[in-house]
Amino acid sequence: MSTSQVTAVVAHLVTLPPDAGSTTDAAAAVEPRDPPEIEALVRQAKAGDRAAFGDLVRIHQRVVFRTALAALGAREDAEDATQDAFVVAWRKLAGFRGDSSFRTWLLTITWRKALDKRRVRLLWWKRSAAWLDDGSSEGTMERVAGPAPDPEAAAVTADLLRQARRAIEDLSPTLRDTLLLAASGEHSYEQIAALLGVPLGTVKWRVSEARRRVAERMAP
Repeated sequence: MSTSQVTAVVAHLVTLPPDAGSTTDAAAAVEPRDPPEIEALVRQAKAGDRAAFGDLVRIHQRVVFRTALAALGAREDAEDATQDAFVVAWRKLAGFRGDSSFRTWLLTITWRKALDKRRVRLLWWKRSAAWLDDGSSEGTMERVAGPAPDPEAAAVTADLLRQARRAIEDLSPTLRDTLLLAASGEHSYEQIAALLGVPLGTVKWRVSEARRRVAERMAP
């Protein structure tokens, strides 16, 4: 299996169309500063305006959830981490000084909360792998429901997804996290680098290496 096919399969596993999940060097543009409307909402929220903060929640809810899902793999856990992140963001908003965009600041909080939850559930990945082995669970990434051309094609697709899940589970946490963040379609490489606190080149290498290893595992 080629690395481009791996990208498509991983994108499918994190419930995104393949094109949306493909991250290339061209996507690694420098993150823009907050637009004026976001800056205005942040100022109002820092002044105690809960409605303004509610608007910030609405605007960023999807990307926060997708980021938590990349770390945790389970929708319920990601929803909990998303809620926790917004609570922490509200409490710490007065300390936000604009050194980064509000989005990056918020997603950094989200990632930390998600990792905290993951550490609490240390056996989560092992349990998921065990479920995959005995066929009793869908695994750590949820599948998009969609019409299958025929039963034989559906069986082939299901087997391919199971292989991909196992290959992703076997990656190191650093490679797995970076790959899933890239595949989520929500972040450029620059943004992932800021989120993880690593150089841009490290992010590019991790994604490339993760794709290579998954492709190698899935090779006929």
